[in-house]
Amino acid sequence: MPKYRLEVLLEMRQRAEDDAKTVFGEAQKALRLEEKKLKEEEDMLERMIEDRKRRREEYSRKLASGEMKVTDQSSANRFLDRMKEKESEQKDRIEAQREQVRHAEKDVKKAQDALIEATQALKALQKHKENWEKEVKKERAAKEEDNLDEIGQVIFNQRRK
Repeated sequence: MPKYRLEVLLEMRQRAEDDAKTVFGEAQKALRLEEKKLKEEEDMLERMIEDRKRRREEYSRKLASGEMKVTDQSSANRFLDRMKEKESEQKDRIEAQREQVRHAEKDVKKAQDALIEATQALKALQKHKENWEKEVKKERAAKEEDNLDEIGQVIFNQRRK
């Protein structure tokens, strides 16, 4: 069978698809990592809020029972205010991380689109090669049939003589 004239292009498209698969996999991995970081930041915020609520209840209980002096209450309130500020900072970090997740999602979409395009280009060329191979086989079969017809004609003519 003759060599497929677009074999080099077929190999290039195969490599392009392989590269696109790699990039897509890396983009998905990066997205999962960013989502994990976001979850950790959100969990941290929940723990901070729970800690602040627990301390506020503890301070209220101590103040009501007389374990805490009124003078200590102002420092406890300042501490709770600092905790709220840290929660606010944590919310900012969460929003920044959400932006990172959105960016990673866009990267995954781009990589997916590139993979789809590379796969379609490869499949189109593979289909072309299949059709070419069928055509070559058909031409060979026709040549072989012509050769057999010619041989049969020669044998027939020799027997008639």
